[in-house]
Amino acid sequence: MRNPKVKMEICWSAEIIASNLDLLTEILLWTPAKSLMKFKCVSKRWHSLISDPKFCINHARCQRMLNRTADALMLSNCFKSTPEFQLVPLEHSIKVPFFDYFNASEVLIRHSCNGLLLCYCNLMLDKPEYVKTKKIKNCGRSEFRYLVCNPTTKQLKMLSLPKHVYLSLSLAFDPLISPYYKVVCICKGDSSGETFQIDVYSSETESWSLLPTLFTMPLGMTYSNGVFLDGSVHWYSYAETSLYFHIDSQSVKQMPMPWMFLSEGINLDIMYFGESRGHMHLVLTKDRSSLEFDVFEMEFEYTGWSLSYHVNLQSMRMVFPELTWNFINKNAVFSVLSIIQGEKDEEKKAVIFVDGRVMSYNLCDGTSIKICDLEPIPGHSDFARVTWHYEGCQAYAYFQSLVSV
Repeated sequence: MRNPKVKMEICWSAEIIASNLDLLTEILLWTPAKSLMKFKCVSKRWHSLISDPKFCINHARCQRMLNRTADALMLSNCFKSTPEFQLVPLEHSIKVPFFDYFNASEVLIRHSCNGLLLCYCNLMLDKPEYVKTKKIKNCGRSEFRYLVCNPTTKQLKMLSLPKHVYLSLSLAFDPLISPYYKVVCICKGDSSGETFQIDVYSSETESWSLLPTLFTMPLGMTYSNGVFLDGSVHWYSYAETSLYFHIDSQSVKQMPMPWMFLSEGINLDIMYFGESRGHMHLVLTKDRSSLEFDVFEMEFEYTGWSLSYHVNLQSMRMVFPELTWNFINKNAVFSVLSIIQGEKDEEKKAVIFVDGRVMSYNLCDGTSIKICDLEPIPGHSDFARVTWHYEGCQAYAYFQSLVSV
């Protein structure tokens, strides 16, 4: 039985903390966002404090310094007509966000950045009508729109579209730099389609700003999967160089690609392009059926790419003999969903999808563990062994955050 004196001291300490706003704020700043959402119910005072935009951005800054590793990866759900996503937990068990509050029949994630998501949605403008049998009589009007949302707080902001013909949109947000986010859009510069421009949306002004500078893209540049790092949005290409856009200087600059793209006759497959803990990674392979790939890391000030690891997944195949590797389709043998930079180099890992499972491969010692099983596509037979179709799908980093949109 607990000593009554000790119990009184604990209650007294809790009252002191609760009555001291500065002390309470300091403690809550280091508390995970999901817990704070529940703490709003403690009292009106706590609700007011946790809902304060100033507290929210300070909390995001503390959490970014405390833990720069994503809580989970959200996988694109292009096979579903429901706003639900597969979630791959990276740190601990985490609940799958469900976007039913969107009032949308279809939700596609286009980009993620430090707790915010850029989504493309088929929004319902009218409520569907039903007959007595509860079958849909009229599906109602709908339209596709872009919006920015915070899946933790369930806040969303619908964006106006750029006036020019746009090709891609990327989200740029770092709470350590600014409480406001930006959306970087690549637009066609003229009717010929040979030149392009950058259009930038600012959440501070809630407006777009078209930059006058025209630029051309390197051959084979992929502009749909931008990576935000150090105040810039980066895109990869299959040429000698690619491009990145530096937001503060509003300038488009060249970024080198690995030296292999200079050699003729070498067919390379870019399996992954992303960042983790301030490190930008690129994963290349010549042949997925070999179960081999190379992990490159961008060097300081864009001086080039260095080969960090050469990986052979034969060790994973031997440790997990129950895995089925689809060698018939060379593009679907396995996928690299992400490269996770740990606090220490020996904690660096590759997140691999194979045979309906997500695996973690330690890049330093070559050990593998299973993270989770993915749900198969509804309506497909497990016997067919083609029930997942996550090969080559985009994985989006999910961070818990309280920041407002």
